[in-house]
Amino acid sequence: MGFFDQLFRKRRDAFLGNENRDWRTLVPQEVSRVPEGNIGRKRAVRSKLPTVLALLFFVGVAALVFWAIGSSTTDAPGTGALRFKTDGFLTAGFVQKVVTNGPQGFARDIRSIKADLESDNQVLAADVRRRPDGTLEVALRERLAVAKVAMTPEKGGAIVVRLIASDGQTFAGAGYPEQAIRNLPEIQQFHSIGSDDHMSIEGIEIAAPFLFAVRTSYPNLYKQWSALSLRDCFGAQEDTPGSNLRVIVRQGGQPLDRPALVEIVFSTANWRNELSLLSRINVDELLRRPGSTAPAYVLKLSIQNRTSSQPVPEPRLVPATSR
Repeated sequence: MGFFDQLFRKRRDAFLGNENRDWRTLVPQEVSRVPEGNIGRKRAVRSKLPTVLALLFFVGVAALVFWAIGSSTTDAPGTGALRFKTDGFLTAGFVQKVVTNGPQGFARDIRSIKADLESDNQVLAADVRRRPDGTLEVALRERLAVAKVAMTPEKGGAIVVRLIASDGQTFAGAGYPEQAIRNLPEIQQFHSIGSDDHMSIEGIEIAAPFLFAVRTSYPNLYKQWSALSLRDCFGAQEDTPGSNLRVIVRQGGQPLDRPALVEIVFSTANWRNELSLLSRINVDELLRRPGSTAPAYVLKLSIQNRTSSQPVPEPRLVPATSR
């Protein structure tokens, strides 16, 4: 390049026109929108944090509104609302009747409501809470029925059926389906004192835990039992020789080509071991043995409490006798 060319050529920083007024067009720019390195990334995250928090806030408010709208409440006219749940069969109407029993209605002290609910024999425990908006939350745990008992009122009239819980307590069974009551074993041949919620059955402190264990651990056996006789149950004297629990077996569903099993006898002192033994016995095979010629048999599992002084191998089948 000659001397004159260098002298008269356009310089890079010379003014080239209106389109080149901005200095950025003259100086090359390398701009990164997100700075490199940990500090740059942290700054970028912090810059977006307010937007994210605002979005989460509005989402939380929307979720709370939908939850409040979708909550299942039972309005009590002119008083407030009731949220109710149970693990049994009692209804919200039962709870509302207890809550509104008195001039204060829903304004009653929750300890008073809890006490009134638990005074019903069907209620094992009640959890009562009042929310800030005045809504009552009631959660019930009910007694589990393991048997039923039919009794004639002292003043006469129709037979009344009451249910028996696993702790021996009797209750009316409000809300129980008719089919569920029909399938419960019936307590028979018993001695009792009192009536209704104050009814006490001799030997029920043994019979009720026995039936509860069968229902929970051996449900298939439980379905086959129609009744439990306490005729030979001596109550607290469970170690007394001859103290037994006599189970009556349902006849429906048993094969017609073999003798029927009509009764199973457990001892009151050792029924837990005998239940385990029964679950391992093939009763159908026992009843089909060549020597089984009687039309019906009783299976005796009473390992202890035998009235006979002679050693007898047990369990054993004995022909059923009419009583």
